[in-house]
Amino acid sequence: MNNAVKNNISEHELAQYKQIVESTPVCIKVFDSTGKLIFINKGGREEHFISDTDDIAKWDWVATVKPEYRPHVLEAFKKGLMGVSSRVIMEHTKEGSNHEWCEGIISPIKDEHNEVTLLLFYSIDVTDREKAEAEIVKREQVMRQRNDELAEMNKILIGKDSEMAEIKRKQDEE
Repeated sequence: MNNAVKNNISEHELAQYKQIVESTPVCIKVFDSTGKLIFINKGGREEHFISDTDDIAKWDWVATVKPEYRPHVLEAFKKGLMGVSSRVIMEHTKEGSNHEWCEGIISPIKDEHNEVTLLLFYSIDVTDREKAEAEIVKREQVMRQRNDELAEMNKILIGKDSEMAEIKRKQDEE
């Protein structure tokens, strides 16, 4: 007997769920409890340049993430295997994804005995947000630098004013 029917989910409902998962642009991956990739939806395959005929079990999904972000992603993955959901921001390599930045959520899926059996890892493109935040940080740094330069000029001018006042005082005393 089909598991879907056994769990009171009709074939029609199952087809609808599959249509929903396959129609979203969000990258959805499912891993087994050993960390093996067992599913990636159409949006994820398109994002990561995976054709329908590629063997996803051989795909090195960690290599799609720039090296400096891999420890964060792997830590979130480990937390998921321990039953804890995590959120992670990652920058992708150009070869690994058509999205520069993604925010991913890794959630454990537990069985009736509360054991983690699968990990759901879905991510969305946050490139525009990350670039906007980087631009804000850059502008704040420029503004701080200009403010520091103005403060230094102000000290110089105040010093010159003091010198001029001292010269004028001396002239007035003569």
